[in-house]
Amino acid sequence: MLKSLYPSVDWDVVRVAGCDMDGTLYDEAEFIFQVYGDIADQLATKGDVEPEILHRWMFQRWLEKGSSYQHIFHEAAIEASIACDEIANTVSLCLELFRSYRPSLTLPSRTKLILAKLIESYPLFLVSDGSAKLQQRKFDALKLGRWFDPANVGISGYHGHEFCKPSLKITGKIGALNTPYMSHQIVYFGDRAVDAEFAANAGFQFVRVACMQMVKPD
Repeated sequence: MLKSLYPSVDWDVVRVAGCDMDGTLYDEAEFIFQVYGDIADQLATKGDVEPEILHRWMFQRWLEKGSSYQHIFHEAAIEASIACDEIANTVSLCLELFRSYRPSLTLPSRTKLILAKLIESYPLFLVSDGSAKLQQRKFDALKLGRWFDPANVGISGYHGHEFCKPSLKITGKIGALNTPYMSHQIVYFGDRAVDAEFAANAGFQFVRVACMQMVKPD
């Protein structure tokens, strides 16, 4: 099954498999749609806009720009007609709402099946960037502890910005990577360019996916 789903991987040599979380194991749009709804409601109380309209605008902006874009909350404050002298505080409020959000997330059936197949043959590890508590809440909501032992989970937010991908510092925090295996015996699944760069820096085999479905190169 794995050979047919991911033919670019040399499965004959793989001994360890790893994954990113957001966008890789589940559709990150599910989380973004939820959290932006709460943020839009809060912004609407401070500005002059209908929350549904602002919510739709924010979500569309995220679809255009992606999670790495750092100006959505600033732009949303302007879109909501927040006073100029209140924009900085409003952005800080948005960030706090975002980081403290408790999502309700569902792991796709496809991902469950693939993780179950992977864990039959390989130790699994996870590397994810972002706010430690928020990423942990996502991990728990998705019930990923069924497949990923805590010793094999690396969330960069617990350790510092210098542990974010594409840095390899986080690999020292993951038990499954403290092995005598060669780097090409490890495969890593991710959805973003930074995941590909992380894998390249480590010498891992890499598969670009969206919800564990392989993304064909352009």
